[in-house]
Amino acid sequence: MGNTEVRHHRTKLLPEMEGPVARAYARGRGTAPQLALYRRQAAEITEGLPADAAVLEVAPGPGYFTVEMARLGFAVTGLDVSRTFVGLAQEYARAEGVAAEFRQGDVAAMPFADGSFDFLICQAAFKNFARPVAALDEMHRVLRPGGVAVVQDMSKEATNPQIDAEVESMALGKVAAFTTRQTLGGLRRRAYTPAQFTATVAESAFRTCTVTTEGISLEVRLTRAA
Repeated sequence: MGNTEVRHHRTKLLPEMEGPVARAYARGRGTAPQLALYRRQAAEITEGLPADAAVLEVAPGPGYFTVEMARLGFAVTGLDVSRTFVGLAQEYARAEGVAAEFRQGDVAAMPFADGSFDFLICQAAFKNFARPVAALDEMHRVLRPGGVAVVQDMSKEATNPQIDAEVESMALGKVAAFTTRQTLGGLRRRAYTPAQFTATVAESAFRTCTVTTEGISLEVRLTRAA
């Protein structure tokens, strides 16, 4: 899991994440160290998937992580509510010579047929979903029987010392460290505790899940029954 939240944090994907704001976010996340990190993460998260697995990333933003998964040979699709992000992701995939598909749409009403994917990943976005149970139901619907969804996000139980340690590990300047610390504190207020996430899943078609925590992050694994 690591510092997924720090790497991907962004405000709720409403109209403000269009145009210049989205493009500025994309520039900030497209640095060489960030891209190298996405590449390592992509190899880790897809380890063990069959070579012909169909993968969906929900809320991929500018698509860097989606492209890294596609670069490994998987058939990968990204779904984002922001039209600007979808356009930027398509441009990036073309520039990289990688076959990845990007669609614009709402996670609570995905434009995909039932059972379209073997694996689904959603990073640092779930706490922003206005209809979380509907989003989970849609994740369940688009997965094939036996398919797995992984949600990585910030934990509401993250402590101030854990946030401080996370920010310190980033080796930021004084001003940037202060801003990042404040941002994470704000994001924590919208986040879920493991118990809250488990209760939300219980209302969805998945019914059950496995939640693990590490530092400021939580990871939820959900499986569609075979």
